[in-house]
Amino acid sequence: MERNRARIQDVARLAHTSVSTVSRVLGGGKNVDPATREKVEEAIGELGYIPSASARAMRLERTHLAGLLVPDMTSGYHALLSQTIKDDLFKRGYLTMIGTTFGDPAIQRSYISSFISQRVDGLVILSSFFHDPLELSSVKGVPAVFLDTFLEKSKIPTINQDVCQAVSDALKDLRFYRHEKVGYMPGPVGKLPLLGEYKEALEKKALEIFGKGAVEISAQTEISIMSSYANFLAPSSPSDGSLGFKRRCEKVGSILEALLSEGARAVIAGYGPDALALYLCLRARGIPIGKGGVSVISFDHVSMGDFLSPPLSSIEVPVGQMGLMASESLQRVMEGEIIENRKVGASYVHRQSVGLA
Repeated sequence: MERNRARIQDVARLAHTSVSTVSRVLGGGKNVDPATREKVEEAIGELGYIPSASARAMRLERTHLAGLLVPDMTSGYHALLSQTIKDDLFKRGYLTMIGTTFGDPAIQRSYISSFISQRVDGLVILSSFFHDPLELSSVKGVPAVFLDTFLEKSKIPTINQDVCQAVSDALKDLRFYRHEKVGYMPGPVGKLPLLGEYKEALEKKALEIFGKGAVEISAQTEISIMSSYANFLAPSSPSDGSLGFKRRCEKVGSILEALLSEGARAVIAGYGPDALALYLCLRARGIPIGKGGVSVISFDHVSMGDFLSPPLSSIEVPVGQMGLMASESLQRVMEGEIIENRKVGASYVHRQSVGLA
């Protein structure tokens, strides 16, 4: 038979004291007789009493809940970043509710509204679009931190990547290996504002290092994040389980053909899944990756990049550092501090996917 859950009144009765005294013990109050405190603690242990989180939240006007919005949990970068933020917030005393937006403003609005209705103490929002000032105002009144979100005018602190030096190093590496023409695949820029920043940084540095016309910017691979991965993760039948990624491979394949026809023998992918698709497309065409074939670099570091053959060169951001910075910043904001916008520097890591043209 299931045991009835103990109430605070039961604890008070067993400890021969008042409910208000039990409440003070639970709240860490110092104005309690040591002998009475000991009796209350013994009663709590004997009854297995667990304080009501909702009642405590009403009493303290805090829920110790945080909301985290992520565009794409299938991305190694976003998954690791989310895990780091969630774990560090837990150490700071907060449980984290996570929502996936798929880069859709409507889903984003719905989650923000839902989190606020749950009375979260703070929000961390990754790589989001706020096309309408009214959308941004919906976050006001709730302590928040933005990551990979680029806003010209906002009092909400942001933590963004600084990729300029890493991009410069990657292009110089290609130049060292005698590449004269480079192709760039921006990825779903319309869904992830971070990819637009990648593209802007690459265009600027390419002009400095290669000169005008040496870097060919492809058409955007605007396959929505949801259509790319929803079927892959939860297929309606075994036959269509990889439909989303197959569609991406087809799109990447057509872009690859266009870049090769323009003379590119090196391709930089702004979006990690495109880099994986690029590997498959090159292998299907019998084209070596790296030395003697087509060199490949990924902007969005792929967690399996070290295990690909050949290992994938990439522009990487210290995800753990960025996640810890986000949770620390959110706690400071929740405590009423005003903090400055911050940046995390990325670095370029050369691996065997880049070689002589």
